[in-house]
Amino acid sequence: MKILVISDTHGDTYKAEEAIKSNKDVDLIIHLGDYFRDAQKLSSLFPDIPIEYIYGNSDFMIEDVPAEKLLDLCGKRIFITHGHRYSVKWDYNKLFIKAEELHADMVLFGHTHCPELIKKDNCFLLNPGSTSDPRDDSDESYGIIEIEDDEVRPHVYNI
Repeated sequence: MKILVISDTHGDTYKAEEAIKSNKDVDLIIHLGDYFRDAQKLSSLFPDIPIEYIYGNSDFMIEDVPAEKLLDLCGKRIFITHGHRYSVKWDYNKLFIKAEELHADMVLFGHTHCPELIKKDNCFLLNPGSTSDPRDDSDESYGIIEIEDDEVRPHVYNI
């Protein structure tokens, strides 16, 4: 399984669309919030690729869109959150605690607009950065996760 992960599009999906077009073989897209309506737009532009999404701190009128999800994909538990509820601008301790509680193999989050990939024990933390508004000298970026033969291989790519 190949998963494309994006976050923090903030109303500008141009580079996210580029990332998807250059990875048409993905089985799933995950959007980590800010703005979840961009995920809905991408879903209509790429109707053959399923999309999972949550809302972030800049999303309003969220209706029934959740703030977090726990996905079971190919035998792996992947927790997705925007990150603002876990103080990710300071450290990742709360995310690691949540991952341990959920027995998650991977945690996906955004909010900082900076790409990050960390492995602690048997859990990966992946922040794909932002496709439209990178910060702290980072470039526009997205994540790719490959799950094959019970192995998780996450990567971050610049657009």
